[in-house]
Amino acid sequence: MEGFGRLVGTVILTIVVWELVRWAAWRTLRERWQTSIGEWMRRYDVKLEHFRFIDRMWVRQTLLQDPELDKAAAERAKELGTSVGEVRVKMEGWLDEIVPVFNLFSYYKLGGAVATAAVRFCYELVFDHEGLAAARKAIPEGAVTVYVANHRSNADYIVLSVGAMRQVALSYAVGEWARVWPLDTLFRSFGSYMIRRGEKDPLYHRVLSRYLQLVAARGLTTAFFLEGALSRDGSFRVPKIGLLDYMVGILREQPGKEICFVPVGINFDRVLEDRNLTVEVADGPPPGFSAKLVSLGRILRAGPRLALGVFGPSWLAAHRRYGYASVQFGKVVPVRELAPDIDAVAQLPRKERFARMALLADQLMDRIAQVVPATPVVLVCRALDAGATDPGAVRRHVREQIAAFRESGRPIAEGLAFASVSRARRDSTLTHTELDDHIVDSEEADRVVDLAFALLRRRSLMELRDGKVHIEPRDLALIRYYARSLDAPSRRAADVKG
Repeated sequence: MEGFGRLVGTVILTIVVWELVRWAAWRTLRERWQTSIGEWMRRYDVKLEHFRFIDRMWVRQTLLQDPELDKAAAERAKELGTSVGEVRVKMEGWLDEIVPVFNLFSYYKLGGAVATAAVRFCYELVFDHEGLAAARKAIPEGAVTVYVANHRSNADYIVLSVGAMRQVALSYAVGEWARVWPLDTLFRSFGSYMIRRGEKDPLYHRVLSRYLQLVAARGLTTAFFLEGALSRDGSFRVPKIGLLDYMVGILREQPGKEICFVPVGINFDRVLEDRNLTVEVADGPPPGFSAKLVSLGRILRAGPRLALGVFGPSWLAAHRRYGYASVQFGKVVPVRELAPDIDAVAQLPRKERFARMALLADQLMDRIAQVVPATPVVLVCRALDAGATDPGAVRRHVREQIAAFRESGRPIAEGLAFASVSRARRDSTLTHTELDDHIVDSEEADRVVDLAFALLRRRSLMELRDGKVHIEPRDLALIRYYARSLDAPSRRAADVKG
């Protein structure tokens, strides 16, 4: 019996010691992580809004006690012939989906490290840090800040977050495709909010709008993709105006509140989903989760070749397996610059208000389109789509495009492979001779074509035969897909969907 008592005592003591050691280790690690994150944020002058750290239960309860939502729930219960309690249970489920749980460690350490490694593994990121810094500086204190971007790929979220991480944390509207474990947990810890784009229940949209108005009005920096879905032919989609209308709805309660939009242009040498998108018929359904898994499988299968592309010896190897991913920022656009009477517009009935929101969305799409960068593959695909059939014609067309884009202010995505070209261009400004400019422009166009040809041939989208560029008919849709990424967005305000 005495031996049994000693055994029990030893087990208890072991458990206590283990728990103390575990607690001490966890506390030490947490303190080190917090110190490391704090130093990192001070080094890069990262500014995070206080509201980002508000407990999600407070947000949830605030919305559940919102008088406007109480009234909407009662009206919806009457329409459905059910109890208010049942409707509120449904509201609570929606809020559990929508409201994120921002985690500093997940964003800047765990998730940030994984996302950065993934982006660098696939792409060479060309990010407009100066443009982002200028935009942040131009936003008035206390203004509602909304980053509005075009939507090329599901990688947009990661590419934009990785590039902006050292300056600003963004809360994204993430669609249904990310509502699966572990993506939902990861995105929530980043501060992203989940939305159901196809939800028909009007009460859901009231709940979502009140959430956005609550967090944005209190200073949370948000971002969304104005097109609402990926383009299947490469051109801009007709913008959605639901989230835009929710943001403007802040003015119904706070007339005069400043709302500033920051246009963001994103483009790629290789969109991971391009084949899945282009094979769909024009009126077919949007790509589902299974299609995205196929894209992920292709990435994993290409892993060994990606590694070779990353660690190869030449400047061409610096251009990652999938080429450039580029993000550019436009000038800050106060909402009253586009719609001086926006306070009155916010008070209009839904139908009249949506007509004005459509015009506002078109204007924002124009601003976004102006800063979508021209990557090497896009420039060459535009030349091929225009009828250039030999390398010399492609180079001339690319050179003409670059000159025209520079004159109009469109950014050109140029990474490490263009370092020598950039130096030569700076040197040529000292001599101001047409010959020097001609040499630099020609070298730049040659480098663009060499990079793009290497990427396109690696994917078997083109080959050179007898001095001519040959493209199989089945691949023409992909060439046009990339060429259209720089086309002007269609102005179809009457067709804009909410």
